[in-house]
Order: sequence, then C-alpha cells, then structure tokens
Amino acid sequence: MTSFAAPLRHCPPAARRLLLGEMAGLLATASTQTTLAWWIASSGGATALARYGAITAICAMLALPLLSPLGDRWPKHRVVQCARGVLLIEALALAMLAGMAVDNGLLLCLCGVVSALAGAALLPAQVSLLPELVDADRLPAAIRLRRGAQALGGLLGPGVSGALLALDGVAAAMMGSLLLALMAAGTAMRLDRPLGAPAIAAPAAWLGDVGAGLRAKWGVPIDRWWTLTGALMMVFFLPATGLLLPLRLQALGLSGGWLGACHAALSLGVMAGVAGLAEALIRRLDRVRAIAAAIGVCAGAMAAAGACDHPPALLACFALMGLCMSVTQLVGQTHRTLAIPAHFRSRMAAAQLTLAHLAAGVAPAAAGVLLTQCRVDAVYLCMALGFLASGALLLAVPELGSFLRLDHEQVRNWYGRRYPQAFASRLD
Repeated sequence: MTSFAAPLRHCPPAARRLLLGEMAGLLATASTQTTLAWWIASSGGATALARYGAITAICAMLALPLLSPLGDRWPKHRVVQCARGVLLIEALALAMLAGMAVDNGLLLCLCGVVSALAGAALLPAQVSLLPELVDADRLPAAIRLRRGAQALGGLLGPGVSGALLALDGVAAAMMGSLLLALMAAGTAMRLDRPLGAPAIAAPAAWLGDVGAGLRAKWGVPIDRWWTLTGALMMVFFLPATGLLLPLRLQALGLSGGWLGACHAALSLGVMAGVAGLAEALIRRLDRVRAIAAAIGVCAGAMAAAGACDHPPALLACFALMGLCMSVTQLVGQTHRTLAIPAHFRSRMAAAQLTLAHLAAGVAPAAAGVLLTQCRVDAVYLCMALGFLASGALLLAVPELGSFLRLDHEQVRNWYGRRYPQAFASRLD
C-alpha cells in the first residue's frame, strides 16, 4: 500500500479529495450492486434480475451521450457534487426500502434508473476533472492512483456487502452502502473549482452540443480507431472474466469460493500493475511495445485459463490478465486526456464510456452464441484469439506510435491542432 500512499501524498489536496471520493463511491456502487443482485434474485428470481439489468443498462447507454454536455457547460466539480448528492439520496431510499422489507420490483428499478442517470452525469465529469486538478507531469501518477482505486473498489465492495449479507441480511448490507455513499458525497462537497480550469464556453443548443461531441470523437481518426479497437478487445476479454468463469469452475468441480478467488486475483493483478509493475515495463520497453507485450501475454493467459486443470494455475492466469489489463489501460491514457481540447473532454469521455457499455452488453451475447456450438475451453480459446486479433488492430491504428512518443507538453491540445475541423464548432 506504500506504493499508493506516496503518490497520493504528492497530489494536490483537491485531487486527493476527488480520488478518495471516487474510491468511496466505487465501494458504495460495488456493494450496492452486489446486494441488489442478491435481493432481486431472492425475491423475484432470474427473470426479475434480468429485467433490472436490462433497464439500467439501456438507461446508462442512452443517458451517457445525452447528459455529456453537463461537464463542458458547467463547472465539473459542481456536476460531481450534484451527482454524488443524487446517489446518496438513492442509497438512502434503498436502505429505507430494505429496512421496511419492501420487495417492490418497480421501486427497485426506479432506484436503478436514478443511479444510472446520476452515474451518466458523474463519470464523464469525474474523468475530465482530474487533468484540471494536477499538473501534466503528475497526471500519470494520478491516473495510476485512479486505476488502483477502481481495482480496490472491485475487490472490497462485493466482499463488504457479502459479509454484511451473511451477518445480518439485506438491510444491514444496504446500510453499509449508505454509509459509503455518505463518505463519497461528503468528500465531493469539499471540492473547489480548480484555479486553472478553462472558462466555460457559452452553451449552444443542448442536442447541438451532444452532436458536436460525437462528431469530435469521430473526427479524430487516431482516437476513433483507438476507441473502436479497445471496445472490440473488451468484447473478447469480458466473457473470460464474467460469463465463462463460473462455467469453467463448474467443469473443474470447484466450489463457488473459487469464483471470488479468481476475481480477487484479477483485481490484485491490476493493483500490482498500477503500483509500479506497469510503469517499469513501459520504461523498459516503450509505450507501443509495452502494449504489444501486454496484449500477447493477456491472450496467452486467457487461453491458458480455459485449458489448465489446476486451481492455483487458474488464479495465476487471472492475476496475469489483471496485470496486462493495467498496462493496456494505463499506456496512452495521459496522452489521450491531454490531447483533447478542454471544452470537449466530458463529451468525448462520455462517447468512450457509451461504447464501453455497448461492448459490455455485446460480450456475453457473443459468448453465449459460441457456447451453443462449443465447449467452455474452446470458447476461451476463441476469446483469446479474438482478443489477440483486435489487439493487433489497435497496434495498426495510424499515427499511434508517433503520438505515444510525444512528451506531455507536446501532446497538450494535440487533437485540436492536428484535426481542427473536428472541433470547429467550439474552436471557431
């Protein structure tokens, strides 16, 4: 943990508050979703759980682009504070429903929709606020801290809710989630507007702003193809760690405890990467070769996870996949953030998040189709080959190598200088 504490101490106070609030919020979200899944499945069965998942996923995909102008029209810290406040109210409503033992599927879906809308406003603003709070030379360390917080939230959130569910049921688990949401909201309320924040541009029509953000995302070829190939990689990666994993464990005759162990190994691999291993690999190679190495090793680990019969080896495969994932996600993230003109960061981040949600929806469907024709181990191999092929497409993105070799000052507003026509509506 000292690898995370040192960079956190060197972050400006506002950035520390943002990152600590994100960690508490991620813990709250992971805990709430785990508890809700158990609650809905217990009271309404698989059909109710599938209905809840479909409704919230559709709302999130629609809301992300439609709400994306918020962070570019209004101060981002205010958007974060308002969204955290709404999420706190939603957590309070869920805790009250659980405390009164109200098993109303409509009310739970309504809470899920509120959470999806608040998240759609929060995530793009949160992503684009960090570059305004730290200097360019400190931004890579801050992004690593963010990825570490995400991995920690994914590791501890379900564990916290699972322990509370086992000890005292749904009401206690929801009360725990409420306390975490209160911590996240309290930290967000202490955020101030950054001194170096860009001036808020005069807003155009709302849908015009939405369209301008989408056109900008499409109008920068390197970012367009990077986003598309990254989403394609996730279509093949996500089933290996999600839908296929319980089936693989059942085929090996292992208990459900190994499912948690595999997810923990994945998160620990990510945390090891953000703690320094990924940065050491990037320094030893270069950014492009580090991505290539991570893609190849990750594909091999995915294939091995479908082929190995020894549980400890399976855990090692998932830890290796987490480490490689940290490399592929950290390489170039600072460059992409700085390259976007400041008034487009929220909208372009929202476009990327929308495509990530779409990939998360397509991934299990693609794996399900393959499962009707192949055994689980063969599907793992197909996913590994698909991941390798889509990674090769990423490496073939035009200008990727030259872009990643720029330093942080050279890359600032690079998209705006290189492709001014993509941002014409804001830069004229």
